[in-house]
Order: sequence, then C-alpha cells, then structure tokens
Amino acid sequence: MATNWLEVSQQQRVDVEGQLSPNTEHLWIGLHGYGQLVQFFSRHFRDLVNTQRAFVFPQGPHKFYLEGVHGRVGASWMTKEDRLVDIQNQWNYLDEVIAWAKTQAPNAALHFVGFSQGVATGMRYLGNGNFTPVSFLAWAGSWPPDLEPQGVEALKSTRFKGWYGSEDSFIGVDKQEQIITHYREEFALEMDWDRYEGGHTFDKVILAEAITQLEQ
Repeated sequence: MATNWLEVSQQQRVDVEGQLSPNTEHLWIGLHGYGQLVQFFSRHFRDLVNTQRAFVFPQGPHKFYLEGVHGRVGASWMTKEDRLVDIQNQWNYLDEVIAWAKTQAPNAALHFVGFSQGVATGMRYLGNGNFTPVSFLAWAGSWPPDLEPQGVEALKSTRFKGWYGSEDSFIGVDKQEQIITHYREEFALEMDWDRYEGGHTFDKVILAEAITQLEQ
C-alpha cells in the first residue's frame, strides 16, 4: 500500500467576539480544548470584549460525536494518528487565521489564550509559524514536552502565564509539578505559573485579570 498526502483547500470556521478594525489594540487568538466548539467556548470571553480588545476563535479541524454516533458534536486539534502531519497542518491553519485577522486589525498586538488541548496547540506553534504573540495565557493545559529549539527561543521572547486548577481531574497537582520541572530541567525555562481553586474550567475573575495584565 502506498500512502500519499495531498494539499487541498478547505473551509474552516473562525468566530470573532468584538470588532476587528485599525483601532483594535489587542487581538487575542483563542484556542479551545478537546471536544469543544467555538460557539460555546467563545462565551467565556464575551464579557471581556471592549473597544480596544477583540478575540478570534479558530475551530479545531476534527469534528466528532461526543457520545456514540449522534447527539452533541465536539472538535479537537489532533489525535496521535498521523500526529506530525496534524501538527504541521495546525501551523499552516493558524498562519492563515492570524494573517486574515491582522488584515482586519493591522495595528493590534497579538496574544494567544489556550485552554486544555489548545494550550499545546498554541505552544507548538511558537517558533514554527509566521507570527509570534506578545503574550500567551495557558489555562489548564499540558505544556508539550517536545519543544524544538526555535520553540524554546520563541517562548523566551513571549510573555507567558500558566494557570492550573487545584482539583483538575485531567491534570492533577502531581502532573502539574512534573510539567513545570520538565521545562526547568529540559529547556532551562522557569515558567510563570499559578494555581487557582477549582477544576478543569475557567475562573472568570482570574481570567479577566490575567488578560488585562498580559496586555500591559
């Protein structure tokens, strides 16, 4: 059997909260978690929109039924199958999304906010895509253990803040400590992070404060 990879043109959904214009000062790319759809994920950020700030939400390209073969639908960024191809596709996809958004908001500073699976998606993009964000807010996600040298260098020049929940059923406290230690020992990166009281979800107050601080 011969396997072939073809480049094809596809339409992908991208939702926007706020107005993209030359007056936009802060452009946030929001990367959702596993099994989420952008129309629901974006609701967490709706109250954070203002005249200077807008959010752009690209949807992960893989959609599936969350239970069985009918009912609610979710999306993801990748699986372990053809992993490296999916990662390259993510970089190309995000390049297109950001380029489009920057044509609408050419004067805006670029920021990333990732939740759960979206954290690894965004962090792998750093140093491999055409754009480097000013800041990155990593919420309740596992930081990728396999950064390339250019990704490490990009992280050093990006204002980073990580948040984990004290009762996260997906990433427990022990796992959180392992991730932080890995980045210190493997990449010589002392990451800025903190822990909130709660599980695998957003804390609205901390989220608002973190976004405001990263814009300064």
